Amino acid sequence: MNGLLNVIRAELFKVIRKRRTYLMAGLMWLLVPSLLLLVGWILQTRVAGSFADEAVSVGEIVQLIASPVAITRNNLLLLGLLSPSLLIIVIALLAALFIGEERSQNMWKTVLTAQPSRLTVLIGKLASAMIVFGVLLFGSYVSGLLFGSVGMLFLPTSFGADWLGLAGLYGLQWVFGLTATLFAFLMIWLLRNLPLGIVSIFFLPALLEGAYSFYSVVVGFDRINRFNAVLEALQIQNTIRDLPRYFFSTNLYAPSMQPLGQFAEVFGQDAIGEIGGPLADFLTVDLTRSAIVMAVYALIFGVILVWSFTRQDVA
Repeated sequence: MNGLLNVIRAELFKVIRKRRTYLMAGLMWLLVPSLLLLVGWILQTRVAGSFADEAVSVGEIVQLIASPVAITRNNLLLLGLLSPSLLIIVIALLAALFIGEERSQNMWKTVLTAQPSRLTVLIGKLASAMIVFGVLLFGSYVSGLLFGSVGMLFLPTSFGADWLGLAGLYGLQWVFGLTATLFAFLMIWLLRNLPLGIVSIFFLPALLEGAYSFYSVVVGFDRINRFNAVLEALQIQNTIRDLPRYFFSTNLYAPSMQPLGQFAEVFGQDAIGEIGGPLADFLTVDLTRSAIVMAVYALIFGVILVWSFTRQDVA
């Protein structure tokens, strides 16, 4: 236990002296909330009271973007948007810091010789990465509250509700982040090349998922005729809809994507539900299923990482 605590202490000592740590914190704690407040102010001063209010209530949109609970919720939501997402960028930077720098600086033999065991080193590095990731998420939660409270001074917003539920989503996203951290550590360790490892973290899951989706559709697609054409089309549609439920990238961001349903309420959730299809599925997040899927991925990545890290030569 003392050896593990020493590893964690050394890793955290290293990370607080890295510039990238403060860049990540500034992006999540300052830049994103500031932009959300700016968007809310622009909507209130440029759009409110115009003809746009006849179609959609601008006040509701400002509340949905720039209120304290909204900024906190949107900070979480933005973690899973874009490609590569902000979440996976943060995880990749942490993995590069905790497991990539030793190779680039030829320090692995020194580190592993000075510590009790390889497994202790690996667990300590994983624990340190999760601690830093947790601090970043907690700071994002608090910054949303603070920036939103400042926004209440010049915007017609209210404090909001369901803060405990939102905190639970932050906590669940932190837990899901363990799977992403294991994957990022595994890529950088196995590829033994930091730039290639980071590129793989960003794009390999989507590439493999796309290739598997294409394979599944092609294999399940029979020769069509005038009698089975409709059935084959429905089967392909069902295959395309069902496959993402078990993909790594789809489930990783499930807690972050869960608040999307609240945006649908303002812009017409009933209409979206009537349309159905992929858009309706995207707005409906099954957190229990996603947790099970991510646990399976974490087990797979963890077993491979531990086996490789404790057995492979570091020369």
